[in-house]
Amino acid sequence: MSNNLKRMLFLLMLPVFFSANVNAQLSSKDNKDEIIQFTFHPASDALYMQRNENEFKRLYSFVDQHLIAINSGQIPIYVDGYCASAGNKKENYRLAFIRSNRVKSELIVNKGLLEKHFVTTNHTTARNGVKDVVIVKFKFPEIPEQKVNEPETMSPTDREEKPVVKEPEPLVESPSNEATHELASTNPTRRILDLRTNLLYDAFLTPTLGIEWHVSNSIGIKLDASYAFWGNEHGRVHKLWLISPEVRWYMGNTRQFYLGIGGNAGEVNIYKGMVGNIISGKTGYQGKLYGGGITGGYLLKLSPRFSLDFNIGLGYTRIEYDAFSISNEVRVFKEKNKTKNIWGPTQAGISLIWHFFEH
Repeated sequence: MSNNLKRMLFLLMLPVFFSANVNAQLSSKDNKDEIIQFTFHPASDALYMQRNENEFKRLYSFVDQHLIAINSGQIPIYVDGYCASAGNKKENYRLAFIRSNRVKSELIVNKGLLEKHFVTTNHTTARNGVKDVVIVKFKFPEIPEQKVNEPETMSPTDREEKPVVKEPEPLVESPSNEATHELASTNPTRRILDLRTNLLYDAFLTPTLGIEWHVSNSIGIKLDASYAFWGNEHGRVHKLWLISPEVRWYMGNTRQFYLGIGGNAGEVNIYKGMVGNIISGKTGYQGKLYGGGITGGYLLKLSPRFSLDFNIGLGYTRIEYDAFSISNEVRVFKEKNKTKNIWGPTQAGISLIWHFFEH
C-alpha cells in the first residue's frame, strides 16, 4: 500500500474516531442521570458549606469531565430548589429561588457557565421528606444505534435520512402571582441597610440606636449612637453621649461570625447612676473619653428580617475627667483635670437588628 493511500484512509477514518469519542463521553454513565444534592439551613438561604463540600467536588469534577457537551447544549443542567420550612408559601418560594441561584452562581463564577446552560424549577414542597435542598441533575441524551453497513441494493430514496423530531424543551416553572418583583432577579438578595439597638445599653437606661451599611456581602460599616439625660446636678446623675463607629468583615459562606475595628468617643457625667450604683461609693465623675480596638461577634438569625448581634471589643480607652462628691446638694470637686489610660474592654452588646433594606 502506497504512502498516499495510507494518508487517504487515515483522513477518511478521522470522523469515525471523533464520533466514537463524543458518543463514549455521552454514554459514560450508561445514559443514567447524575444527581447532586445540596442542603441548606432551615428557613434561611444560608448554605451548609462543610456538609456540602463533597457534593461541590462531585459537581466540579463532573462539569470538568463533560464541559464540551454542556457548552454545546447536549447535557443541560437541571436545578430544582425545594423549600418547605418557612412560614408560608410565598416565603418558601422566595427561599427556593435564592438557593437555586446560589448553587448556579458557584458554577457561573468558578466554571464559567452561563444562565442558558441551566433549566431552573423551584418548589414550595419537600423532596423525599427533606425540606431544604437544591438538586442538580445532569440528563444524558440517548444515543441511537448507528447502522454501520447499508445494503448496496438500497435506492437513493431509501437511504434518505428520516427527519429528526426534537423533544420538547422542559417547561420552567415561572414565579406565581404571589411572588414579588424581586424574584425576577437572577442575583441572590443581600443585606444593604440594617437598623439596630443595643439591648444591653438600653437595659441600663442608655438608649442606643445604630445603622449599618453593607458595602458588600462581606464588609459592613456601622455607627451606633447612645444618649442618656437622667437625674440632676444635686442627686443621682446619669448623663452621657457616645458614638461608636466600626468597620466589620463578615466571614464564611453564612457570614455570621465577624471581626472588625471600632472606636468610641463621648462625654460622661455620672454620680451613682440611675440603675443601682453604677459608680460605687460617694464619688462621681465627669469628663470625656475616646479610644478604639478590635471587635468580634456572632450574628444569630431569628427570621428573614430580624437577627441578634452578640459583640465585644478589646483595646485602648483614654479618660480625661474630674472627680467630685455631693454634700448638701452641692458638688464638691475632689480632683480636676485627671487622665486615665485603660487597656481592656472597649464595648459589649446584645443588639437587636432589623434588616431594613435588602437588594
